[in-house]
Parts: sequence; C-alpha cells; structure tokens
Amino acid sequence: MVICKTNKVFRLCSFFTGTDTLFGTVSASTTNGTNPLILIDGVPRDNIRTLDINEVESISVLKDASATAVFGVRGANGVLIITTKRGSEGKPELSVNVTQSYSKLTREPDMPGSVEYMNLRNEAMANDGLEPAFTPDIIAKFENPLAGLDPNDPDYESKAAIRKWMYPNNNWYRMLIKRWSPQTTVNANMSGGTDKISYFMNVGYLHQGGNMNTLSKDILKYDPSFKLDRYSFRSNIDYKVTKWMKAYLNLGSYIEKVNMPNPGVMYGGDRNWLVRDMLYQAQTILPISPGPSTIEGFGVPANLPLDPTYLNVGHYADRSPVMIMNWYGYNLDTRSNLNSSFGLDFDLGGITKGLALKGMISYDAYGNNMTRGNMFQTDYQAFVDPKTDELTFSVHELKQDNFYMSYAEGSRYNVNLQGQLLYNRTFGDHTVGGMLRTERDYWDSGGSEIPFNVLGFSGRATYDYASRYFAEVNFGYNGSEQFSPEKRFGFFPSAAVGWAVSNESFLQDNPTLTFLKLRASYGKVGNDKMGGARFLYLDDITMGDGFSGSLAAGKGVNEGLLGNKMLTWETADKYNFGIDFSIMKDITGQFELFREDRSDILLSRQSIPAWQGTPLSNIPKVNMGEITNKGYEIELGYNKQINNDLFINVKGQLSYNRNKRIVMDEVPRDETYAYRYRSTGYPIGQSWGYLIDWDQDGGYWTEETLANPDRVTYDFGTPGPGDFVYKDLNGDGVVNDKDQAPIGVGNIPQYSYGASFSAQWKGFDAYIFFQGLAKFNSTYAQQGTYEYIIRGTYFPYHKTAWTQERWENGEKITYPALHTGESTNHKANSFFVFDRDLFRLKNFEIGYTLPKNSLKKLGVTNLRLFLNGQNVLTWSPKFRPAHLDPENDDSIGYPQTSVFSFGTNIKF
Repeated sequence: MVICKTNKVFRLCSFFTGTDTLFGTVSASTTNGTNPLILIDGVPRDNIRTLDINEVESISVLKDASATAVFGVRGANGVLIITTKRGSEGKPELSVNVTQSYSKLTREPDMPGSVEYMNLRNEAMANDGLEPAFTPDIIAKFENPLAGLDPNDPDYESKAAIRKWMYPNNNWYRMLIKRWSPQTTVNANMSGGTDKISYFMNVGYLHQGGNMNTLSKDILKYDPSFKLDRYSFRSNIDYKVTKWMKAYLNLGSYIEKVNMPNPGVMYGGDRNWLVRDMLYQAQTILPISPGPSTIEGFGVPANLPLDPTYLNVGHYADRSPVMIMNWYGYNLDTRSNLNSSFGLDFDLGGITKGLALKGMISYDAYGNNMTRGNMFQTDYQAFVDPKTDELTFSVHELKQDNFYMSYAEGSRYNVNLQGQLLYNRTFGDHTVGGMLRTERDYWDSGGSEIPFNVLGFSGRATYDYASRYFAEVNFGYNGSEQFSPEKRFGFFPSAAVGWAVSNESFLQDNPTLTFLKLRASYGKVGNDKMGGARFLYLDDITMGDGFSGSLAAGKGVNEGLLGNKMLTWETADKYNFGIDFSIMKDITGQFELFREDRSDILLSRQSIPAWQGTPLSNIPKVNMGEITNKGYEIELGYNKQINNDLFINVKGQLSYNRNKRIVMDEVPRDETYAYRYRSTGYPIGQSWGYLIDWDQDGGYWTEETLANPDRVTYDFGTPGPGDFVYKDLNGDGVVNDKDQAPIGVGNIPQYSYGASFSAQWKGFDAYIFFQGLAKFNSTYAQQGTYEYIIRGTYFPYHKTAWTQERWENGEKITYPALHTGESTNHKANSFFVFDRDLFRLKNFEIGYTLPKNSLKKLGVTNLRLFLNGQNVLTWSPKFRPAHLDPENDDSIGYPQTSVFSFGTNIKF
C-alpha cells in the first residue's frame, strides 16, 4: 500500500502530480481493462481529473490481495483511495492560493527550412530514380527571394514583402502551435469547528489556455480558441448529533466550459481526432507553402483561408489546418457534476465496547451540453509562377459563407449505498477486529442503455497479539450483471499474516534496528470488465431489413455474436511477501516480492476453424486466457531533523515487473516460421518485425551486395542502396512474414524508479523529484515517423539519412535512404521499434515562508511564495526520434507538457 499526504509544499505525491503509472502502464496482468477502481471519500467515482488539489487530504494505493479482496470483481487492478479534507475543532482558518502557470510541449519537432526541405526531397527523388522536384533555379528563388528587385524602386518595400510571401521560409509548426500557453488557478478554503460541528469548504477557479494558435474573435466574429474554465466547490460538514451518533454531509461540484474549434464538419464530432490531426498537419504543411491567409491587392479579400499550395502546384495536403482551426466554427462543451454523500456513524459501545455501525448514501449527477457554431467559408489557393514571379489567387472550394448554431445535451447519474458493521477491541495482549459490509451501485450511462447494477458483500477479521503477531482474513462476495444468473456471484477470499520482529524481547530497544516486520498475503480478486461490451451471455439476434414486416414476406433475421452462459469474471491470484524496516529511526526501507496469476481472461476464439459455418466474429467469447505477472519493489528513505532549523528527507524507489501471456487460444504457425507464436509466451505489448542485420555494411544494402545473385530477396518489394538488410531467420532465401521476430521487451516498462529530496531550512523549503522508466519499447510508424508522408515530412533523424557519400566517408547515419513513397524500409523492424527508456526531472519546487507574525497586523498568519516546475527535463539517449516524447507511444498524439508556475499561499 502506498500512502501520501498533503503538506505545506504544493505536492500530494508523484501519482497525483502526473505519474499515473502505478497501474496499467507500469504493470498489467490482463488484455482487458487495466484501470484501477477509484474511490473518492469511499465512493466509486471517476472524476479524479476535476478534483482541486487543495481539497485532497491523502491518497492511498492498494495493490495486494489482502487489501483489495473486499472489493471483489472490481479490485483486481488495484484500488486508488482519495480522501478529501475535513474540518476540526478550532478557530476558522482561511487559506487563499493563487498560481500562475505557463505550459509548453516537452518535445517539439525541428522542422526543416525551405531550402533544406527541397534538398531532402530531391535526395528522396534521386533514390527512387526520379527527376528532381526542385531545380537549382527554383531553389535559388527561396535562397534569395529578393533577387532582381531594385532597392531604389519606390515600391521596393511592398514588392519585397510580396516576394517573401511567394517564396517563403515558413515554420508552419510554430505558426499553428504556440510555444507557451497560460494557466491560472485561484483557490480559497476555510475550515474550523466546535465540539459539535466541524466544516471544510473550498472554492476554486481554473483557466487553461490552449497551445493551438487560432485567429482572434475580432477577425472571425466568434471564438474557436482552445481554452478551459472550471469552477469548483466542496463542502464537508460533520455534526455530532449525540455522544453515540455522528452525521456528515459531503458535497462536491464543478462546472467547466471547454472551448475549441468545431470538430463536427471534418471529424464527425471527434474532438481527439481534431487535436491529433492538427499536430499532424502542423508537421506536414511544407515550409515553401505561402500563407496562412490571403493578402491584399490580388483580386480577393485579405485574411481569408488558404488551401495549402506551393509554386504552381495546387492542392497537395490532406486538408488545411488553418481552415479547420478557424473557419469551421467553434464548439463549446459545458459540463457539470455534483457528488453528494450523506452518512451516519453510530458508536454502539453501549451494546458492547468496540462495536460501531456506519451507513452512507451517495448520489452523483452529471450533466453536459454542447453549443456548436457551424461555419462554411470559401477558401482560396495561391499560385506562383517562378519564371515570371507572378502571383495569382483562385477559389478552391466555393461555400455559402453562412453560419448556424446547433445544440445538444445529456445527463447521467450514479447511486451508491453502503452499510458497515465494525468491531475492534483489545483484551490484554489480544486485539480483535471485524467488519461486515454491503454495497450497492446503480448508475446510468447517459445513453440508451439500461442502467448498470452491481451488488457486493464483504467481510474482514483481524487479530493482533501483543503488537507482534498479526493475522487477517477477508472475503468479497460480489455480483455483476455481466454474467448469467447461474454465474452472477463470485466469492473472493484473502488472508495475510505479519510478524513485528522488532517487538520481540531479543530486538526490543535495539538502537540500530529500530523496526523490523515480515508480512505475507494471498488472495483472489476479480475483474468483470469486458472491453465495453455488456451481456455477452445473451445471443445478439436482431431483425434485419426486408420489403415487408413479416418473416414470411421477406424480412430477415441477423445473427450476431452468440452468447455464452458460462461466462464469468477474470480471477487474479495474488501473492505478496514483504519486509519493512527502520534503522536508527532515520533510515526506513521496504522490500516486497509479488506475483499475480490472472486466469479466465475473456478472449475471442482463435483456434476455431472458419469452415465450421458460423462467422468467426460471431463465435462466443470464452474465459480461457492466462497471464502471469511478477516482480519486486524496493523503497529506501532517510528522514532527519538536523537541528532546529534544518530538516531533510531523501527517498528512492525501484520496482520491477514482468508479465507473460501463458494461454491465449493462439493457433501455432507451421514449422517454416522462425517463431510459431506471436502472443503465447510473450509479454503484453510485444512488438514484432524484421531483424536488421547490422553486421552487413552497417545494416544497409550497397550496390555491390545487391548485385550478388545469391542474396536474399524480399516478398514485399525490392530494396535499393541504403535500404535495410533484413535477416532471413528460417534460411529459405526469402524474407517474409515467416521471418518476423520479437523485438524489444514489450511496451510496458519493466523498471520504474524514482528519487526525491526535500529540505526545510528556516523559512525556505525545496523539493525535487526524478522519475525513470526503463526496458520498454514500442513500434512507431506512418505519420510523425516516416519521411514520405504527403510531399515529404522530414525530422532531425532524416537529415543524416544514408547516402552513398556518407557511407563511403564513414559519417554518422541515422536513417536509411530517403524515399518518396513506401519502400522495404517502412515495415515493422528493429529500427522503428524504438527504445523508450527515459529519465525525467518530474517536479521541483522552491518556496519561502515569511516569519510568523510578520503580517499579523493585516490578519495574515502565514504567507508562502513558491516557484515550481513539472516535466522540466527529459533524458532519453536511446530514443531515436528526438521530436517525440518517449512517454507518448502515439507519434501524432498530444505529447506531455512542461509546466512552470509561481504563486502564493496566504492563511488568515
């Protein structure tokens, strides 16, 4: 279990500040859902993204079976418990926090200029045996666009501006994507209470600007900019009704408005697709393309959108990013959420000491609406005749230039009911505890589906003898609507034992080994996630089309996926063995071994022959997959109060895990394949491809080796000089699918490590946290990776691609020979399976707190100023594409961001 709490420094813990890799990314044991169960104040909720950091008291991560078994079918992937702050008896305390931040993308491409682009394109054309795309005369136009102009001409300035516009050196990436975007956070919270009632109240505001460089509202008459405004509120109230009964009411809410360009015209409303496409277009629009808008004096209005063209070449790109970002309209999503919980705690010590009863009901409501402004605007094309230096414009797509509005809305809700009977009592050296718990969840998805329903019972019994020997048993008995009535409920037990060796007489009061505890646990937990599908135990049979409403008159019946009434949940058998220790009270440590055997994983059948009659896509899914995951975790810490003024804390962490797919219903390939299995026996996310023979001329074909009649051939094309040499693993003289091999170790990091240091000296405090991930790979391809996209998209590693001259001179080569289209290089291979190891300066913060009472006259009891950064620096020396962030496995996905902030915290 990992627990972290807030303190006067801004952080909660590395998990909450962005390192959400404790589950799913750093460890995985299933091919279905890997997200943990998230509990906010004891209630399953998924709005962790919208929580205000100032209202969170602590975060606990539960991973071993003894802690997660009580959550039954939802505990297999671990549990993240977030507890919000509460008030306590005392005078009211008001805290105000103001933070101003600026963010930028951690990695950005260094795009080539116009002349460099044309030379690279010509190089690719030559490799493909084609004529150069750009003659020396044209390249000269871009090298010196003002050639031939008379500086003494009265119109020289205007003519020079037009020439530079015609023969540009445009950095479209920077024109479309801003380097910095602002973020403002304001928060105020108040807490206090009496012996009867206590309270914590929090209000917050967040504004985030986007990185896309849209036009202003003054030009467009509407606002398509990327931005978010969120208003949040929380109130936690505790009321002591009697000596034996306490009531509490938790209310948390937010309203957020998210504005962006209209994704409805081009992307079918898919917002993520629009953002990915903007990043892609920013990379592929050529630096020689003029723009971004029309200019005056050529028969068309100024500042209207241009379709990407260059010279006298018309439309060449997929679409115009300027058009999409600005001239399709805007989209405003308004989202709201109310989390409410009411509970009663009863102290039943009057019946028997240590007995308590708790009950809670929660109701969460979610609402959203979308206002969309739809614009249809004519765009234009620019043509440049390099022989005459003449510029002309023409209409690209004629539109009605009209604007209309559309609106949509939706809502959903969650209901959670809980009841617990608790017992804890000490009899001399013996302490016993127990819990019986029941929970019901009922939620609406907001669509046309019927509501979801989950019912669970759980229990726990604990025993402690003299704080030396510990034992615990748990069970969860849970029901899920995903399964047929015969398989609906499952029983998930666990047990744990511990021995506090340091409390034995032979180690008590030992000045060196001040704490030592051994522990072990075993348990079963479940997972009912099925990839978004429901009721797979039922046959999917629907009525088809026909010319009449009856079966006898032509109406058909469609048979879809056949049901499997024997479906059940995935089961995870978890084993944990750990040691906790402390040396001289200042040095603490933890070592843990873990193993998880996941069975009954839901699979689509692979070994059923197609000729049996039923389409393979309709064959029932079955519980037959098996995956094992094992590893260890090590943590060391040092805490020391050096003197009255100086306190330091140092902590290091290392974890290792390795998963393996044991049973996947995979059909083995025949003996002519170098590797007969592609999933069975390999980790989740294993990459496959062709191995490059780096020992043969550095891994590249040369004219000499290509002339060898005994050389291997490829069944997917003919290589040329500078193309990759692939290994013929099965020795048949032909490189094809039979020669594919496992490359790398999978896309889940085997090692995760980190180190933090914090110190406080008088009024100053400092914190720094480094994070690393190691031994993981991913295959990158197509957009954002290859060189031939559109009319050539070149990144830094393309600039020193293989050429005959570089190879003969022994110069550094970072890429195979460039091409204008797909070649034998552009296959999954050991070059494009990139090593993603990284080491990152994840967080730092420096703060100063003014001496107490220095602002007492103003009613201020504490004032702290701070400066911090997140994702500050990243080292990834083995990761070939320097324009990508190694933590992002999507080459045109939205990358990680670096955030730098300054602000103040004032308490009254």
